[in-house]
Amino acid sequence: MDKKRKPGIYLLTDTGNPVEIILTWTDGQETRLPRQSPAEALMDFVEFDFSDYRSRVEGLWEEHCVFEERDEVPYADYEDFAAQAVPLAEQLHAAAPAAYWDVQHHAALAEEMTDDGEPIFASRKAFAVLTALRRPYFLQNRMRNIFEIAFADFERGTQQERFRALENTWPGIIDRSFSVRFLPAREEAAPVGQTREYALSDLYDLCLAELSLYFQQSRQRIARCENCWRYFIPRTEAESRYCYDAADRRPCKEIGPRNMRRFRADTDGALAAYERLRRRLEERANRLELAPPGAESRLIPFDRDQYAAWLELAREAKRDYQAGRISAGEFLRHIDLQGELTPYEAKRTELPPPDETPWRNCIKRDMDFVPGGRFADIALLDLREADPAWETVTAESQILHARGGHTSLHDRYRADAPEDLEVSARKLEELTSGERDAETELLARVLQAAAEISLTEEAEAEEEP
Repeated sequence: MDKKRKPGIYLLTDTGNPVEIILTWTDGQETRLPRQSPAEALMDFVEFDFSDYRSRVEGLWEEHCVFEERDEVPYADYEDFAAQAVPLAEQLHAAAPAAYWDVQHHAALAEEMTDDGEPIFASRKAFAVLTALRRPYFLQNRMRNIFEIAFADFERGTQQERFRALENTWPGIIDRSFSVRFLPAREEAAPVGQTREYALSDLYDLCLAELSLYFQQSRQRIARCENCWRYFIPRTEAESRYCYDAADRRPCKEIGPRNMRRFRADTDGALAAYERLRRRLEERANRLELAPPGAESRLIPFDRDQYAAWLELAREAKRDYQAGRISAGEFLRHIDLQGELTPYEAKRTELPPPDETPWRNCIKRDMDFVPGGRFADIALLDLREADPAWETVTAESQILHARGGHTSLHDRYRADAPEDLEVSARKLEELTSGERDAETELLARVLQAAAEISLTEEAEAEEEP
């Protein structure tokens, strides 16, 4: 292991949990990153904030003259671009050294391009350098899509189920780096102590290697917080729905369960009725307990002990209802001791399985799927209305619709959440389902054609230097 390494990324592991990453630079110097578990290394990359770096890089794409459409681009424009672009990677040097190595490596390959005499060679070379600079956040987007397939729905699942979901979507994806050994029968039977070293070609190979090693252990698992939708590593083997961080300065462990109760009440009429009755009975017990002497006779006789007994009965009935052992009507009859909830009817909104939504289909077809390339605010005129008026269907509401109504609890209930998201999503549902008359069908076709033209023009614009 002491031999002189060629420039590259090296991963060292003794098949224990921590791994060591060594970055070898073109001058022979080495940078050893702090030892981490594969799960921790993946999490650090997926959750890293590239926003400032990205805005600076994309600013050059949008503003630098080397990318202007011209018959001939002088090489001086490339030199000016390179002088501004290459130093941008320096801001990654300390914060994300593996990403910095990757940018430097691919930018150096781009800079080696020799002039082939084409009049727009300068633009082509500049675009190659730009692609190298974009790699960290493009790869981060890809890894987030991989995470959504492998980890988003499997907090109750096994490592095998997570791995199988990934392989069923993109067969052989991890084998790009090296073949995956799956979990040993007993964790302690793994041959810890024999160091293995893997030479990896770039940042993406590093991510796949870490992903492979992640699936070879079961001590840590990656889960998605139901409140903020950030990924995290649970600290215990118990089911963990919420992460240890905060959203809007409120801990997800604290606000998440409250938001979940609110969500269940919003989508389940029986649970909503249960929450209303629980608050009503608790308030009755409070009023009776705090009533001054002589005022008890004017209040409903329902004290703290009666409330505690009701709550125990109601929680047991709620568990039976959520487990499917009793119907909504039976659940309401069990908890309604005074006949306050009749008639015992309740509507329940069932969201489609996340893996069967149009959103997931987009990811499965393209692991580099970017929402901004597909969803944008659109102006909609519904000619079925008696007095049609233009309205805006936001990209956010289209994403909610594509996700089948699934979103983070934080986004659903944040204070500044747009109130029209659900309405817009329902409007999209109405326009894309059911029977349509000839006029509406024509409108739908026109909108679809316009969207396809727009997307085609965007794709062509991205391909052109």
